[in-house]
Amino acid sequence: MPSKTYITSMPNKTGAFMLASKIIARHNGNIVRVSYNKAVDLHTLFIDVEATDEDLSEIAEELGNVGYLNNKISEIRVIVVNIKIPDVPGAVLPILRILDRYGINISYMNSSTNNSEYQNFKMGLLIENPKIIKMLLDDITEVYQIDITDYDDSEKNLDNTIFYIRLANEMQKLLQLRTEITMEFISESNRIMQKLQDKGENPDKVFGYIRRFAYFIGQHQGSDFKADIEKVKISDSVTLYSIEPPCGSNTYVLDTDGELVLIDTGYSIYSNEMFDIFNKLFHNWEKRIKRVYITHADIDHCGLLSKLEGAKICLNKKSADNLNRQYMGIPDYREHDDIGLGYSKLSRIISGYVPPSADRFDILDDGTPEEHLDLLYIGNFTVADLEFEVLEGSGGHVQGEMVFVCKKYGVAFTGDILVNISGFTPERAEFNSLAPYLMRSVNIDSEKATEMRTKITRLVEEVGNSNQKPCIICGGHGPVSVINNGKIVSMENIETVML
Repeated sequence: MPSKTYITSMPNKTGAFMLASKIIARHNGNIVRVSYNKAVDLHTLFIDVEATDEDLSEIAEELGNVGYLNNKISEIRVIVVNIKIPDVPGAVLPILRILDRYGINISYMNSSTNNSEYQNFKMGLLIENPKIIKMLLDDITEVYQIDITDYDDSEKNLDNTIFYIRLANEMQKLLQLRTEITMEFISESNRIMQKLQDKGENPDKVFGYIRRFAYFIGQHQGSDFKADIEKVKISDSVTLYSIEPPCGSNTYVLDTDGELVLIDTGYSIYSNEMFDIFNKLFHNWEKRIKRVYITHADIDHCGLLSKLEGAKICLNKKSADNLNRQYMGIPDYREHDDIGLGYSKLSRIISGYVPPSADRFDILDDGTPEEHLDLLYIGNFTVADLEFEVLEGSGGHVQGEMVFVCKKYGVAFTGDILVNISGFTPERAEFNSLAPYLMRSVNIDSEKATEMRTKITRLVEEVGNSNQKPCIICGGHGPVSVINNGKIVSMENIETVML
């Protein structure tokens, strides 16, 4: 059954939600989620409804007719004023009459005596028409002395009348979003907040993490996109390039005389920056034959798939199903609960992700069990003189997770099952702390993920012992690494590339 989130702006009075519920019920809608928190925003209420597409459309129309549907981003703002009022009975009344004349709502008031003849009366004024601000202040100034103070986000009470409007304006400007996408961002932010608040988290902290997540991705574009590039000669025929972006997955490129083979592709929002790097690193990039493999179908690993025109996308059946779900607009394997759903949708919006079409898929396996608890061999592929075994994990990180291992030359692409956390810069470490908080865990099943990490570590050590040199580990995030005394450490004496 189709579902839709209605972001409603309701009057703060008895019976407001009842009216919305009656409208939804009249059109055969089933309310599956409601979120309202007066401490966050006094008026905004989120309602998820399941119904037919026709009924959902009629519900939206009727909610709009009664003035409940918030389908645009308002320019409402709060200004904070300090007014010096005589400490006598009735002194505030002239101010209230002026505010009433202009139709101004008060979102915040704070005043107290201070052993003088005056009180400093602090007021947050809700301004729906910015054009009247000067006239309003001029009128107040004729009565009492007034100072304008900058808006202070630490003053929680000033924020909770129009919190979501302010957040929407902020994100729309940062990410250059269309209005309907901005409202989806607000809805999914609320979904995450509701679930984490149920688990005891403070809403301010949740929205703080969401803002940091959005700003980190949005602000590392253009000249602020600083990627670390490493280069390793794997064999006489193959050179490996590791491109580690500010955030999102690494992109690996195996450079051969005949073709370029990419493994994972990072966030979509950085496509211009990544294609600029490709053109500088690889002669005749546009005309080279290309293949691309993904270690798993999380969107921070698949961002360029829809943009790498003409390149075959090589993956297993589970990852193909995951990407197909994204393409069809139905929940993927990461979106099995509201926290995963909210985080995944936010990631798509912030990074501008567009899932690829299945007509470019080249499936690597056949007959793989739906469920298994092993690091299971499911196929192989070659890159020049390198032969890779494709191993599928049990789904601890996400269903369809894979590892690509070339035992002869000692190189393993381990995705997010095994990453070089110790090699993170402080900035990357900060970014990588956001997802575990907002999702509670980056793994679908932490116990399985731990078991897979143990098995891959053991396999990499065996390959290293067989070749009498450490196996090169290319994890989903962090610098190229090896195992030294049982620990994952950055590879020493590796060539770095400056563009």
